[in-house]
Amino acid sequence: MRRKKKQGFEFWHIVVLFLIAIFFYVWQQGLIVNQGYRIGKAEIRYKELLTENRQLQAQVLSLKSISAIRSRLQKFGLPLVEPKSWNIYHLRP
Repeated sequence: MRRKKKQGFEFWHIVVLFLIAIFFYVWQQGLIVNQGYRIGKAEIRYKELLTENRQLQAQVLSLKSISAIRSRLQKFGLPLVEPKSWNIYHLRP
């Protein structure tokens, strides 16, 4: 007499499903760790850009100051004179 095959899950089916679940879990954890590293790098880059932005803003403010403009004019030997009336243009919106 032949044995009838059981219908339903056998032991190896359960093992395969368990291994797939473990693989999926490990894969997810790897993705989470990778995203954590990327977030850390992005935060570092953000802080670097903030520092650079502050330095550039300070440089712009120093170049706009009257004393800096006068010192640069003296350095290049240029006089600071009042503009003539025909050199002034008024822009109207």
